[in-house]
This record gives sequence, C-alpha cells and structure tokens, in this order.
Amino acid sequence: EGCTSSRHSTIMISQLALLLIGGASALQLSNVRRPAQSVHRLRGGAPVAAQPGVAIVVDAEIVPDRVDEFIKVIEADAKGSRGEPGCLRFDVLRASDTRFFFYEAYVDAAAVDTHKAQPHFKLWSDFKASGGCTSVSVKAVPLGEWGFQ
Repeated sequence: EGCTSSRHSTIMISQLALLLIGGASALQLSNVRRPAQSVHRLRGGAPVAAQPGVAIVVDAEIVPDRVDEFIKVIEADAKGSRGEPGCLRFDVLRASDTRFFFYEAYVDAAAVDTHKAQPHFKLWSDFKASGGCTSVSVKAVPLGEWGFQ
C-alpha cells in the first residue's frame, strides 16, 4: 500500500512536470547558450554529465499558520530566480491551502549551484530551516533534448 502511494505520487509529479514542460512553448531551449559542462551532482546525489539542462520539481507542504509568510518568501525566490541568466523558468503552483509545487529549469548543473548561492534562495532555505515546512520532496532530472521546448 505504501509503495502504491509513493508510486502514485511519483507518477503525479511526472505528469505535472510533463504538463509544465508542454506549456513552455514560448521559451525555446535552442535559443539558450549553454556553457561548457562538467560532471556535477543533482539534488539527491545523482551524477549528471554533459546534459543540456536540469529540471527540478519540489513538492512542499507548508505549516498552516505560516502560509502567508511562505508566499512572500517564494514570491521573492521565484522573481529573483527568473532574473538569473541560467534559469530557464521557475513556476510555483498551489495544489491546496498548504501544498505547493515548484518547477524549476536551469541551463545546467552549474546554474543550479549559482541559484543556490543567491540571496533569494537563502530566504527559502531559511524558511525551511526555521520549521516552516512539514515536508519537502525534491526531484531533479536532466531536461533532455526534446522534452523542454
């Protein structure tokens, strides 16, 4: 039963990522200049070599009485992230009163590292560290050549 639930969540997140990717027609990955790449590790430790970009899906459950604070934090993070040269997109979706999904896409793993060093990312990190989330799940995968258009 637990495996079915986990499998179902993974399928739902995959479907969400596919929906978001399909809706990104205004952004053409072919127009993005990609810097030289080296081997990096994605969140979760998976090695990535010579890949065209990184997609990250975050599933965050927020402490109910901290949702207003979270919305201010994630708005600042999303707006700041969208201004980063290596960020292709940063979407925030609200699934319920307290559950949110983020879909982030970067030109490469180095752009993810740059993102994690920004002050707007620190707002999110500090919020998590302060106990603002009841759970957070992060999945990172290569964008691939054809899936992100």
